[in-house]
Amino acid sequence: MSRDKRLQDRSIYPHWCNDTVRFSDQDAAGHVNNVAICAYLETARLTFSRDMGMMARGEDGVRGISAGMMVSFLAESHWPGQVELGTGILKIGASSVTVASGVFRDDLCIAAAEMTMVRLKGKTPHPIGDELREKLEKYRLKGF
Repeated sequence: MSRDKRLQDRSIYPHWCNDTVRFSDQDAAGHVNNVAICAYLETARLTFSRDMGMMARGEDGVRGISAGMMVSFLAESHWPGQVELGTGILKIGASSVTVASGVFRDDLCIAAAEMTMVRLKGKTPHPIGDELREKLEKYRLKGF
């Protein structure tokens, strides 16, 4: 689904943050490497998670982990500069959340991804409570 062209539309994303394109993000061909793009997507996912209150391990031992990521690399990018990272909710499951993010450079979507996070208590999936579910629903992607 990360090839879904709708994920390339800036207007669907309700949550935004930025990251810096570093000189070291380039590969031998002189463009931003796909590993660096995955790091930008990690910034998007973790910033979103932090802002939703999902980062800190709860007193009850509940934590979130990354369970998977599908990425589409859509265009080349180069140093120097900034990327804008849009994120929103695709799906809320019983104990997991799937978000989508777009990496934008000068209004061009250079990558789009779907990332799934699972809440665990110990090694067991832990349900998403009503309060968090309600908060996450406000960040559902437009048109999904």
